[in-house]
Amino acid sequence: MNILFVCSGNVSRSFLAHKLLEKEIETHSLYNISVSSAGLWAYPGNPPDPKIVEHLLQKGIRVKRHKARQINQEDVDWADHILVMETNHKEALAEKWPEAKEKVELLGKFASGGLAEDEIIDPFGKSKYHYRLAEAQITVAIENLVERLTSK
Repeated sequence: MNILFVCSGNVSRSFLAHKLLEKEIETHSLYNISVSSAGLWAYPGNPPDPKIVEHLLQKGIRVKRHKARQINQEDVDWADHILVMETNHKEALAEKWPEAKEKVELLGKFASGGLAEDEIIDPFGKSKYHYRLAEAQITVAIENLVERLTSK
C-alpha cells in the first residue's frame, strides 16, 4: 500500500505526517506500506520548517536531507491513498487529476475518529500555538490511521 501526504509546500504538515508514519511503519513492522509526501505549490528544494524538525527530533526522529517537492503525475499513479490537509488541496487535486478523486481524503478525518472531515491547520510562519495544534492534529491522525491499518 502506497500512502502520499500532500499539503501546500511540503515543508511542514505533509513532511511531518510522512516522518511520523515512517516511524510507525518501523515500530509496527508494517513493511507492506510505503510513504511519501509532496506539496501542491511547493518550491522544489526548500528545506523543512525548522520548528517541525525540532518537533521530530524531540520524538527521536532524525531528519535526513528532506527537500520540498511538488506533486506530479507519477506520485498520483503511485499512491493508493492521497491524504491532504485542507479541502482546497482536495479540490486542487480533483481538478488537476480527476482520475485520482477516489484516492483523496482529508488526513484530519483520522484525527477526529472519522466523524468529521477536519482540516489540519497550516502553522507555517505562525505562532508556537499553531505549530503545537498542527502537530497534535497530525500525531493523533497518524495514530488513528495506523490503528486502522493494523486492525485489518
